[in-house]
Amino acid sequence: MIQRKQTLFLLLAVVLGVVTLCLPVASVYDQGLCTASIYNLLWLDAQGAAHYDVCYLFVLLLLASSLSLLTVFLYKRRPLQAALCLVDMLLFLVWYVALVVVSKQLSPDALNFQLALPAALPAVSIILCFMARKGVVADERLVRSMDRLR
Repeated sequence: MIQRKQTLFLLLAVVLGVVTLCLPVASVYDQGLCTASIYNLLWLDAQGAAHYDVCYLFVLLLLASSLSLLTVFLYKRRPLQAALCLVDMLLFLVWYVALVVVSKQLSPDALNFQLALPAALPAVSIILCFMARKGVVADERLVRSMDRLR
């Protein structure tokens, strides 16, 4: 069942996670000038100084994307695959919580912080993981109903 639609959903979630890792998710402004762009890297280079406040974003997004990729290859263990889809959705949600925490640390004034378009990609990944989980559960129900008929 590796060619099922949930495989495509999970692979698309992996691609969106990698794209989010590579693009800036927010910017911090000071008096109209961009002082720092927040990437999902291990550090933030703002005015020549390295800040490691954003490493949580990197770790969470890398873990969520890796878990999505791992979940694709567990197609023979559908209950585990469904549970890992839930964990994956939770990791993407925790990434948003970490983004809010980082934004409050870097810019206490909410007017100086602006999200970029790639910050919405983990939300799309949450939806894709939800749809993948729904497909996995439907497959499991189908297999169980066929076992009852035998």
